[in-house]
Formats: sequence, C-alpha cells, structure tokens
Amino acid sequence: MRNSRGYKIEQRRRQRRRRRFLTFTFLIVFILFIGIGIDIGNKLVMRSAEAEEVELKKKEIKEEKEELKIPAKRKIVLKEVKKEDKSKDKPKEKTEVKEQTAKENTNQNNITQKEEKNPKEENEKKEDIVEQAPVEEKTNKNKKIAYLTFDDGPSKNVTPQILDILDRYNIKATFFTIGYLAEQNPELVKREYESGHAIGNHTYSHNYKYIYKSTDNFIADLDKSEKVLKNILGEDFKTNVIRFPGGSHGNKKKPFVKAVEANGIPYVDWNALNGDAEGHNIPKDKLVQRFKSTAKGKDKLIILMHDAGAKKTTVAALPEILDYLISQGYEFRIFDGK
Repeated sequence: MRNSRGYKIEQRRRQRRRRRFLTFTFLIVFILFIGIGIDIGNKLVMRSAEAEEVELKKKEIKEEKEELKIPAKRKIVLKEVKKEDKSKDKPKEKTEVKEQTAKENTNQNNITQKEEKNPKEENEKKEDIVEQAPVEEKTNKNKKIAYLTFDDGPSKNVTPQILDILDRYNIKATFFTIGYLAEQNPELVKREYESGHAIGNHTYSHNYKYIYKSTDNFIADLDKSEKVLKNILGEDFKTNVIRFPGGSHGNKKKPFVKAVEANGIPYVDWNALNGDAEGHNIPKDKLVQRFKSTAKGKDKLIILMHDAGAKKTTVAALPEILDYLISQGYEFRIFDGK
C-alpha cells in the first residue's frame, strides 16, 4: 500500500514538473514570437517610411526636371541702368528693354512648339534656363561676364571647401541659402558675407509641397528666411535677390512670379549649369563637361551649382571650371544690387 501510494505521489510530482516545464517553454516561445513580430513590424514601418521618402524625392526631382524644360533659344535679357548718364535717355532705355522682353514672351509658345518636335535637342538642353530678373548694371556688349551661383547650402562639409577654392582664386560668388540650414550653420553664412560674397534667399524650408501650395506660403517662407539672415548678419542686412526652388519657369510658377514681382522682390534663374542636381556623386569630369556644353557660345553666364552636403564632386570640379572661365576671358560678378 505504501509503495503504491508513494508511486502515485511521485507520478503526480512528475506531472506537475512536466506541466511547469511545458508552461515555461510556451511562455518563452510566446515571448520570442512577440519580439520577432515587433522587430518585423518596426522594419516594415521603417521600410515604408524610407520608400515614401524616396518616392517623394523622386517626385520632386521629376517635377524639377519637367519644369526645367524651357526654350533654349531665348536670349538673356539684362536690364541696364546707366550710372553716368542721368539725362532723359535713361527712361527711354528702360522702355526699350521692356519692349524686348515683351517680344520674347509673345514668341515663347512658337519656340516651345518647335523644340517639342525635336526630343533629342530638348533633352540635351532641358536645364538650359534663361535668367529672367533684371540685372541693374551697365555692361559692355564685348565683355564676357560670369555669375557663379551656389544653391541649397550652407553645409558643413561642402561650403567651407568651396569658399577655400574661391578665396584661392580671389573670385566672388552668390550663395542662395536655405533658411533652416543658415540657422544650423550661422558661422558659414558670416564667412560668406564677410568674404565679400553675395547672399541670396532660397526660401526657409525648400519644401515644394508647402511653398508652392499658395503664394501666401511662398512669401511667408521667404520672409522667414530673411529674418534668419538678419539675425545672423544684422538688422541692416537685406538680400538683393531670390531664387525659386526649381526655378521660376513653367505655368505652375506664374502666380508665384507675379506675387514676387508685386512685392518688389528681384529674382534670378540660370542659363548654364554643371548638372550636379541630376544625380548623386556624379564624376568630376562629367560635371565639367556638362558645364562646358551649357555655357558654349554665351557671353553672359549665370551658372547653377550646389553646395549641399552631398555635392562633394562639385568641389572637385570647381577649380577646372574656374580655370576654363578664366582662360575664356570671363569676368566674375555677383548679384549684390550694386
């Protein structure tokens, strides 16, 4: 009897131990499954966010490229203001320039239709943009003038190197800064300004969805960026020119151009570029070649480049671009309102 009773007790103990073991094992497996599920969920969320960000960037690049398709045959219109001659001929000169601009605008549709029939030519010159804002400066028609412009900075790893190169060549440029990046790098904005370079306004956010949602948003973003620059450079500072993110061309931008003009804000596009916005880590030689192809045959150049953090090859290509411009007899100027 005792042996039988002891056997039953031992059997119950074994069953309890087995149940405890199985329960413990089940809990561990359950916890592992939960952990794996959470990890997979986080990865899916991250991938979804990354995919959304990539799609957004692709869409912005696509919009920029679509809007950059503008007639390449239009001429640069420079609004000349005589500094020495204060006679009655001065108003007449302005009238002639306005008439010339109006004639170009009326012919724009015909030119566009001709270029659309030649996709190859249009593709080769899709970003050959015309400077549309008035440049109040008397220029000699025989002079070759180059305006170096850098957008989307300042950045800690690219802007200082560009400034070093410009210092070495003793050449000045115009930097179209983004407001929130200026807030992050005030010392670079000060260095640009104190080195004699011009500072242009490229909006505060550079967020296409926000700034191009309404003209009020666009003007407010410009004002916000202007306040940032005043905080850095002093209340007496004022930008003399802005640049539209993606340029001012295209039907979608017309209301924004009108709003800017109504507020008396000068703006400028470009008619030559190095192509550093057309991809990442583009080889230096391709940037130089792209620049030469867009600058060919032009006496007045407004050159688009970028000093954003990812544009390291722009730094590598800049000395060769400067050497080429010097060898071709170009003088360098900035958009400083003088």
